[in-house]
Amino acid sequence: MKRTLASLIYAMGLTSFAHAAPLSPDQFTQAFAQALRSAQPALSVVIKRDLELVIKESDGKESTALLNNAYTQYIRDPNQINEVFRVYIASFLETRTKADAIDRTRIVPIIKDRAWLTEIREAAKRQNGKEILHEELNDELIVAYAEDTRHNINYISPEDLTKLGVSRSQLRTVATANLKKLIPKPEIKRGALLSMITAGGDYEASFLLFNDFWDSLAKTNGEIVVAIPSRDLLVFTGSQNKQGLAKLREFATKFAKESAYAITDTLFVYRNGRFIRFE
Repeated sequence: MKRTLASLIYAMGLTSFAHAAPLSPDQFTQAFAQALRSAQPALSVVIKRDLELVIKESDGKESTALLNNAYTQYIRDPNQINEVFRVYIASFLETRTKADAIDRTRIVPIIKDRAWLTEIREAAKRQNGKEILHEELNDELIVAYAEDTRHNINYISPEDLTKLGVSRSQLRTVATANLKKLIPKPEIKRGALLSMITAGGDYEASFLLFNDFWDSLAKTNGEIVVAIPSRDLLVFTGSQNKQGLAKLREFATKFAKESAYAITDTLFVYRNGRFIRFE
């Protein structure tokens, strides 16, 4: 799949964009639609508006593809247009062919903010979609549950719990245990002002759920204060490190605006076994 899609993109001359001015949303949408049609000629791909496609199968079934995240990722590094196209087309094609069965061993917890949940609910109403299975983490964050597949993160609904044979009280324990098995061993890159956790580049923000990890860290410069501007970024400092806190706020503001999978620019402090808003 990777080699085929890359060849298609090169054949269409899209590599020339890497050295030109970044594509506008309209140009990006047209280029992506062209790449998708080339990858799957049997599909009818229609541009509804900038960064939104309507795809019709041969049996008449329709679906919507939103390209906002793909475009945000592309803008961060226009030279990576080939990789962005490959990843997002592979993701869409996997979604079309995915079986209904959900793999219980790949259910994972994903940290999101409440604004995201509101947007998802509104989209679900427009498309007759399902509610996403979630629970509160604190006043600003929720934990959404999804199945991690080769190319996608597929959010699951409350109805899926019955199929999985998992109760709500078991869900977080099952999901966090799965996540620990699916991601690389975390590394802490320490600095004088800020420290960063890296663990594969998809689920760093979900480390807020690993109390044993935070309890094991040596406490320096007060309580642990973290920023999770996107799902793949988790940076922290001490509550008494004034320079560190200033840098942390700057970091959170910058990457919450620029990241494809943004969460929030709010800072959170680890206190009494949970993360709450840091004032």
